[in-house]
Order: sequence, then C-alpha cells, then structure tokens
Amino acid sequence: MRDPDIELVKKVSDGDEKAFAELVEKYKNRVFSTIYRYVNDSSVTEDLAQEIFIKVWENARTFKAKSAFSTWLFRITVNHCLSYQERRKRHRTVEINESFPDNGLSVEDKTEKKRKLRIIRETIGKLPHRQRIALILFKFQGYSCKEVAGIMGVSFLAAQSLIFRAIDSLREKLFALRKQGQI
Repeated sequence: MRDPDIELVKKVSDGDEKAFAELVEKYKNRVFSTIYRYVNDSSVTEDLAQEIFIKVWENARTFKAKSAFSTWLFRITVNHCLSYQERRKRHRTVEINESFPDNGLSVEDKTEKKRKLRIIRETIGKLPHRQRIALILFKFQGYSCKEVAGIMGVSFLAAQSLIFRAIDSLREKLFALRKQGQI
C-alpha cells in the first residue's frame, strides 16, 4: 500500500507551502502530544514542534520513502526530544492521560487521584531516555513495536527490549511506592 503522504512530501521538497501546511495540519496534534508527554511543558512543546516542522521543511528532499512519512516524522520528533533532553541535562516528567472520569468523586478523592498521577508521571520521567520514549510511543501514542523500532531507528528486538524494560522498571518502582504506602 502506498503512503498517501509521499506526494505531499514531494511537493514540500519543491517548496510547496500549501502541501507543507497540509502535512503540518495532519500531524501537528500527534507531534505535539508526543513532545508534551516527553517534556511536560506546553511552551517548550510549542517551540520544539516548530523546530521539528522546520526540519521537515528543510529536509523534505532527504525523505527516501523507504518507510512511511509518519515514521520519518516521528523519528525526527524523537531525536529532537532526545537532543533537547541532552541539552537541558535535567529530568522532566511525562504527561499521562488525566481524563479518567471523576464521576462523583469527593474533593479529597480528586486530590488523591491527582497526587497519584503526579507520582506516576514523575516515576515515568525518571526512566532512562530511550526507555521513556519507547514507552510513550507504545503505550500512550499507540504505535506498534515495529513502528516504535522504525521511529527510534533500532531493530524490532531492541524496541521490544526497551519497552519491556521500561514497563518492568515502572512496575517495580510503582510496586515499591505502593508497598511504602505512597500510592
């Protein structure tokens, strides 16, 4: 099956701003979401997203169509997030979905829920960078292990290993926190 974005990328590589705007519109929410889950800061997310889409504009000619455009885009996104993290040299937390229904929860229960979610986010944020991004792509963005491998530029087995180690480490850390009564 042919990637429907290939024609748009060809147009972008020829300087077609309308085609570029179409790609940005199609992927901006997923790019923003991936970045935000990694850096947990909306202003940084906007800056990084702009930088990523500038890279797409500037490097559209290098896209070889050996994989889907989305794989190429998210490889750029992941690499840019990792570069940002290296530049910043400090831990950030990832955002997890807080949209669980609060149906009838008391103020105390809502506060407790927020506290537990904060602890989980912080725990995810302490995972090694590559494990964290693999987990974000797999669990929160819904990519398959094969897609994670393509985006991260690693083998399928390496992606599986990163995801497994991230989940295993997260499970151990959360279990210890639960045992201590913190969650």
